[in-house]
Amino acid sequence: MKLDSKYFDKIRVKPSSDKKKAAETIPQCDWPDCPRPARHKAPMGRGHEGKFFNYCTEHVQEYNKSYNYFSGMKDDEMQEFQKNARLGERPTWKLGQNATPNASSVRRRGAQMRADPFGLNGASAKQPGRHPTGRALRSTELKALQTLGLDDAATPEHVKTQYKTLVKRLHPDANGGSRANEDTLKAVIQAYDHLRSSGFC
Repeated sequence: MKLDSKYFDKIRVKPSSDKKKAAETIPQCDWPDCPRPARHKAPMGRGHEGKFFNYCTEHVQEYNKSYNYFSGMKDDEMQEFQKNARLGERPTWKLGQNATPNASSVRRRGAQMRADPFGLNGASAKQPGRHPTGRALRSTELKALQTLGLDDAATPEHVKTQYKTLVKRLHPDANGGSRANEDTLKAVIQAYDHLRSSGFC
């Protein structure tokens, strides 16, 4: 915008009223007989978590000097409180002890059913829809395996062997020139090509 523009002189900035509102909403100091504005919050103490006193600067400094969260508690009570606060008020036990009894049945069942694609826990149970290597099979790959007459546990070597067997069996040259199995042969070839292009074999 040009400084000598006719629009430049028409711009007016409205004065902010936020400062006036802030000054109006500041409460009075909670210290007895103190008329000053309370700009600082001070915690009320144990048993009153989340509640605060409103103090002016002078009185909040005085309050902080004498503030003690543990006032009225014995030493052993204070140590127990601090220990529980460190642990987040949760029960604990020594490492390796009571792990199974304290684990919920859902956690135990989940741990037993958890996938172990690398066989770290011994012979892992075969999961449907997964290759023995742990790789998740796509629905198109499962259909291609079914077209070849295989299940989801087939290895790439099984796929190649089955493909060669089916092609030899279904090819017109092996059937005296008959083209009755032509559609089945095309489906087998397409299924094998799909498995190769997807990286299965």
